[in-house]
Amino acid sequence: MPSYLHEGLLDLFRTDITLAPSLLVEQFGMLLPDQAEMRAEPCDFTDMGPKEYRGDFALSTCDDRNRPVLGVCVEVQLSCKEDRRWKWPVYVTTLRSRLHCPAVLLVVTPSRQVAKWASKPIELDPGGSVIHLRVLGPDRFPIVTDPDEARRSPERATLSAIAHGAGPHMDEVLSAFLAGLMKTDDERVKMYLDLVDDELTLAASRRLEELVKSTPEYRGRIATKYVAKGVAKGREEGREEGREEGRAEEAAHAVLTVLTARGLELSVAQRATLAECTDLDQLNEWLVQAVTATSAAELFA
Repeated sequence: MPSYLHEGLLDLFRTDITLAPSLLVEQFGMLLPDQAEMRAEPCDFTDMGPKEYRGDFALSTCDDRNRPVLGVCVEVQLSCKEDRRWKWPVYVTTLRSRLHCPAVLLVVTPSRQVAKWASKPIELDPGGSVIHLRVLGPDRFPIVTDPDEARRSPERATLSAIAHGAGPHMDEVLSAFLAGLMKTDDERVKMYLDLVDDELTLAASRRLEELVKSTPEYRGRIATKYVAKGVAKGREEGREEGREEGRAEEAAHAVLTVLTARGLELSVAQRATLAECTDLDQLNEWLVQAVTATSAAELFA
């Protein structure tokens, strides 16, 4: 079954259909006609027998007469699986035959090891015929530091944050990513946030949380989603390490963060009640209520 990371990365390319062709131009020097139209294509690649090969995503770029000029198969790959190297040539040749134009296969992976493996030419016959794949590894993920560029394509900014959010341009990359999130729907806000945060280092994850909390426009829409994810992440780590006390402390901090972001002040007694609570179920209940409570008194009633 495809993993969350696999489906999340794939969703970036399905949502922004211009993403794959633009990266082929930028990273691999491919030429496309000016103002080319993009359209999704069926990604079932059936051979002459009953067996069916189903790829991740396929699209075509068309000229001004709506004629396909390039077919693109997008494959998200998270591990080295040799059976893919037998299937991928089928994808390319079937799409080429279907569209009557050249076709390429773009492998997208956040792993340098997988990128190196996938970059090896695929031998087709003893005479030396091979297929070269275009591999978009983390070193080829775009670097987006301009908030305006991120707003135009939140998906591009998400790829950038996955690969470069913990790098030397951490603040610029993460700030642009957050700006792009403001242009997505609520469902994708959480998905993109999860994708990025899962791939960040601990220091970068904390910096992302700081940026969310320190920017007024991100409060309410992003902050509560981020905090809720942070609590869940903290719980899982706590279970593995057996740190019940640490989990309760993180949950209490999450409740306080949501209340502070919403402008609700706690009394000294209420802060003490929150800090002393070690019941995770109670803390989780408070966290849910903190999103809609009209006052701190209502929450602790």
